[in-house]
Order: sequence, then C-alpha cells, then structure tokens
Amino acid sequence: MRKLSKALVYLFGIVALSGGAVAVTAPPAHASVVQVWDGLEGATPWTRWQGGGSGDGVAGYDINGGVAHWDQNNGWLHVGNGWAANRIPVNISQWTRHNCAVGVWINPLASGAQVGLQVWNPNGWHIIAETYPWVAGGGYKQISIGGLDLRPFSGDIYLQVIYGNSSGAKTFVRFDDMAISCFY
Repeated sequence: MRKLSKALVYLFGIVALSGGAVAVTAPPAHASVVQVWDGLEGATPWTRWQGGGSGDGVAGYDINGGVAHWDQNNGWLHVGNGWAANRIPVNISQWTRHNCAVGVWINPLASGAQVGLQVWNPNGWHIIAETYPWVAGGGYKQISIGGLDLRPFSGDIYLQVIYGNSSGAKTFVRFDDMAISCFY
C-alpha cells in the first residue's frame, strides 16, 4: 500500500508541476495511467542505472544514507569541472505513448544549481525532450517535462538527470524518484 500511495503522490506531483499539460482529455471513466517509477531502492541500484561523466564528474549512490527524498536510497552527481549524469532505460513498447510526463526530485547541496532532465532515444542517441531549470537549494524539489508524445518511439527510451559545473568548486546534486507516466 505504501508504494501505491507513493506512486499516486508522485503522479499527482508531475501533473501539478507540468501545469496541467498532461491533463486527461478522455472522460474519467475511460482514463487510465501507465507509470514506471524508480527510487533507486535495493542494494544495487547501479544494476539498473547507468552513471557517467566527463572531466571530474562522477555519478554515485547513497545506500541507506538517510538523505533520500523518499525511502532509503538516492543518487548523486558530483562535479567541479565537467559534467555527471545518471540514466535509466524504460521500455515503452506496450504503452499507449501519448500525453506523457517525466519527472525527478533534485536536491542541490549548495545555494542552487542548474540541473537537466532529459529523455533520450537510444536509436542514434537523440534527445526527445529536455529541460534545465535552476533548482534552489534547501531540500528536494521536483523538475518535470509534460505533454510528451512518445508514439514515434518504441522499445527502450532513457530518462536521464545531468549536472554540469565549470567553477572548479566541486559540488553535489542529489536526485531521487525518477518516473514516467502516460495518460490514455
């Protein structure tokens, strides 16, 4: 029951932050939602997530560290000069793939940071959608992209959080609870 409650809270957060861009257009009796959520839980999130970086950028995980947005684990990106990213594949082949939204919770450990959320097509590694908002420090905040039409794509897509820094001062950004939801 806790995971269902968490998924519903997360889903409603994506809808609210996307400004209604993912509002269901069908009558409520015919509306359905498909959602995949990953909160980096389990002893080995790196078996599902793919971290990388350039320069001194590093991606990693806090396991039972007490600093997650929800539950026990979270990921982090650490950069002084370069970038770090972490991505997860999601298979969307069996979905009705229009009217979708993606989101992730971000916690910059400084006064704030510009953090990216990207959706990738691995067939040629093209970006499907992206946003790079400024996220103020002081706790987790959600960033999201709504109104996505993923019907031209099938198989795996990748959801990625990315952070770049060129100040030389190494800073951390934590992330947690990556999700994609499609309404039909």
